[in-house]
Amino acid sequence: MQTTRTEILEYLTSHPSSSAAEMGRFLEMTPANIRYHLAILEDEGLVQVSDQRSGGYAGRPILLYNLTSINLGDNILNLMGVMLKTLGESGEYRTMLERITSFILEDYQSEPGNRISTFNQAVAFLNEHHYHASWKATPDGPQIELRNCPYRDLAQTHSQLCQIDERVLSSIFKTEFELIQKRDFGNNPFSPCIFKPPQTE
Repeated sequence: MQTTRTEILEYLTSHPSSSAAEMGRFLEMTPANIRYHLAILEDEGLVQVSDQRSGGYAGRPILLYNLTSINLGDNILNLMGVMLKTLGESGEYRTMLERITSFILEDYQSEPGNRISTFNQAVAFLNEHHYHASWKATPDGPQIELRNCPYRDLAQTHSQLCQIDERVLSSIFKTEFELIQKRDFGNNPFSPCIFKPPQTE
């Protein structure tokens, strides 16, 4: 049995730029009920307000909804995959890796402090970029754990993205970081990628 939100998505596929009232008439639901589901779909990034027209209640504009690009489909993943493959085969691979890292860190501002504050700042920066990062001290030294991969659809087949993460961490801490555990995308999708600096004697 289809859910209401699935029915809304299917309706918008063939009826773009529709209002809540129009969807409600088709699905035999009140506009208020439709707006409730539209709000959830908006939060999930599946629909968006694309336009508006006059004539609403008390002079309010009538909002019109469309599907987002997530539903319409694109070829971005394939394009990025080709670009990463080209990068990996480039004779200037190391130079390109450093340039990509510098662009990623353009907005990173490290404030003076001790090593703990440096780790906290790094984790805050990574979480702004959706890594779900944390750090902890271990007998072998501190390590960074990333429990979400913002590039997961590509990272499973393109290890260059893991190397970019290594370079980002190495640049932040001004010491080499290495990936010692890669997340298991299959059996345990919440397993972390773990990075740490080389163990010092």
